[in-house]
Amino acid sequence: MDVYINAALYDAIHKQYNADINFISGWAEKIGGPVLELAAGTGRLGIPIVKAGLDYTGIELSPHFVSAGNEKLTPYSNGKIIEGNMQSFDLNQKFNFIFVGFNSFLHNLTDNEAVSCLKRVKTHLKPDGKFLVSVFIPDPSFLYRDPNRLYPVLSSFEFEEQTCSMKETNRYDEETEVNHITWYLFRNGKQDSTSFTFDMRLFYPDTMDRLITEAGLVIHKKLGDYENNPLNSESNLQIYLCGK
Repeated sequence: MDVYINAALYDAIHKQYNADINFISGWAEKIGGPVLELAAGTGRLGIPIVKAGLDYTGIELSPHFVSAGNEKLTPYSNGKIIEGNMQSFDLNQKFNFIFVGFNSFLHNLTDNEAVSCLKRVKTHLKPDGKFLVSVFIPDPSFLYRDPNRLYPVLSSFEFEEQTCSMKETNRYDEETEVNHITWYLFRNGKQDSTSFTFDMRLFYPDTMDRLITEAGLVIHKKLGDYENNPLNSESNLQIYLCGK
């Protein structure tokens, strides 16, 4: 089953994750609106931006997530999520700040898809606008695991009035650099019959450099964490702040 059709489960899984919220909203406030988020999900990162008083638009491929996100945004007149593909959207509007958070850029599974997305970003940026993308740095210990073993994703979260956990298997394709992931839901310690599959392309820093440049964007900063420290050999994240 596609994990991106169940907005309630997605929200339950990510409810505890807030490490990037202050980081993203801080950059949004510093740069100013209007703000555009690609692969906006159900609005986890968008709502703090709206609450800060900035005009916010989200692009999201899943109609289920679009509906859930807009329901959360109902109290606010300055925010909305639109159904669309981050590789081909056309809003006929320019933005001061565009971002792709929480590894969502990894849903671009090929170089061509990634460059298409980045070119759409460039088209929608104001002349002095900024683009931020955050993805993790591929870790061989994660990629080359036993494909027949279940590994923990989240040890405990509440979903449908039950205490749940999530485990996963993965199979990494070295040729395509795509990681094929399956999540398994456990309810009160017992494995649920439903599994969820999704794919993520792994981009190494040299590839990100090349693709961003190929799309016509200029890299202004490379950060390695949500504390705005520079990217280095010890970093787990690669965060790029770019402009035209």
